Amino acid sequence: MIGFALGSFNLLPFLFSVHGGALMDRLGPRRVMIAFAVMGAATPLLFPVLPFIWAVFVLQMIGGLASTMGWVGAQTLIGQLMKGSPRHAGRFTAICVLGNMVGPPLAGAGWDFIGPWGAFGVLFAWTALQLLAVFALPPAAGDHVAEPHGWLKARDLKPEIRSYTAAFRLLALPMVAFVVMLSMVRITGYSIQGSFYVVYLNGHGITGTAIGLLMATGAVAAAAGALGAAPLARMMHSSWLLVTTALLSVLAMAVTPLLGLYVLFLAAQVARGASAGMSTPLIISQLSHAVGPDQGKAVGLRTMMNRLTSTVTPMVMGALVAWVGLDGSFLVVGALIGAMTVFIVFFGRAKGLL
Repeated sequence: MIGFALGSFNLLPFLFSVHGGALMDRLGPRRVMIAFAVMGAATPLLFPVLPFIWAVFVLQMIGGLASTMGWVGAQTLIGQLMKGSPRHAGRFTAICVLGNMVGPPLAGAGWDFIGPWGAFGVLFAWTALQLLAVFALPPAAGDHVAEPHGWLKARDLKPEIRSYTAAFRLLALPMVAFVVMLSMVRITGYSIQGSFYVVYLNGHGITGTAIGLLMATGAVAAAAGALGAAPLARMMHSSWLLVTTALLSVLAMAVTPLLGLYVLFLAAQVARGASAGMSTPLIISQLSHAVGPDQGKAVGLRTMMNRLTSTVTPMVMGALVAWVGLDGSFLVVGALIGAMTVFIVFFGRAKGLL
């Protein structure tokens, strides 16, 4: 039941990311983000009020959608207001990574010292800050929209098939297809780390504190990598840099059974974090430059495909564990991702992207 509850966080983002991105193109990111930020701020306080498993499923889905729309909106604004600037995308990624470091310990401390109200109170305060940040967005955040005087209404929440067809038509643009595929490669590393990586480490006697240190090390490296993306992109072809960093972020996880020593696990986390952090602003920047006015739809499409990958990867690894064992599952997934990356390279060269 806990697994289903955790998985439900991704359900609505998978279904509605494209629609949310289309709404941002039409009404402006600020308007849409305010509505979902209000929703996100109200959700945490309902968890201790409704301590029922059915309520957890519903609240997880709502919270997941509200969180994802903030993520989609921020990336859309980078495209609209900052013209896909790798420098600003790198700063954005670094701040997001640092937020991932600070938020969970605060929520955990709230649980330990106060209980459920403490933990969910921390989440409420965090989402309230998100709401304040959205209100602080400049009016220019609505200058690039089709309906400049519109507002988010209840009927706007109903998905439209034309939004999805328009988003998937973007895949006809070679750069969009190239970036979306590499984004799926990159997210596979996160999916491995969030599932069987922890299982493997725990099974080999590594304590929870030591595992937490590994994750924190990867997060610090990701923040540094994000800030280094723009300078490196000026030194080498940005598409080749994206291919290299996306693949390395997965291989650093796939080689886990071959390492054995804690210091090597740390080194792999540095490599994974730095490469994953570096690839994120490159993905945001290249996608933004490729799609013109359809920034929201493009970000929604990429988010949808990432959510699909995050759902499928643990299932595939679970099947592989039953077939070739836990150690073998890491290596097989690494080989599959390597083969997929080779295909992406051939595609990129055929389309003149590399």
